[in-house]
Amino acid sequence: MANAADVDMSTLSNSAHALTNHLDWTASISFESQTITATATYKIEVLDDQATCVQFDTRGLDIQKVFVNKSVISNWKLDDEVEGKPHLGQCLSVPLPKNGTFPDSNDNDKSNFVKMEISYVTSADGSKCTAAQWLPPSQTAGKNRPYLFTQCQAIHARSIIPCMDCPAVKMTYSASVTVPSWSTAVMSALSKDLADNK
Repeated sequence: MANAADVDMSTLSNSAHALTNHLDWTASISFESQTITATATYKIEVLDDQATCVQFDTRGLDIQKVFVNKSVISNWKLDDEVEGKPHLGQCLSVPLPKNGTFPDSNDNDKSNFVKMEISYVTSADGSKCTAAQWLPPSQTAGKNRPYLFTQCQAIHARSIIPCMDCPAVKMTYSASVTVPSWSTAVMSALSKDLADNK
């Protein structure tokens, strides 16, 4: 099986060896610093027994902490930008545990999953955090409050979250987003209240 990067030149991930299945995203939005402080917790399926790491696309992210199976990881690596291709960002490599993976809670016969948690802050530099558009009050209809919207296509998701940023990789997700009291967070998902009442 080929890496996503072997067939899609816009990703630095290694999705043929390890694949993100699910994401739980906890984020806090700061209009003052124009940054997103977040923790991304992934369920990752290891597809290749010889895989030594999981590789994510990132761009301009300040990686702060990494955990694998609840153990802190200090030897993760953030590569330099690809020369001449700053839009690709940087490859984040997180080593897989040498002592194996943990059983999936839904199928105890499987043990090819790992839980990975990455805490980070996005860049306040708009040329790095290309998915986020921070509008001042003067650019809004009401002229009273600032506004944030995100646009992750085509390959901008990597600037707000470490991910396998290519069409070949899809995953389910949940999100908890903290915003100022005067604002509301909306996204391509049902709110928990609506989902619970369905």
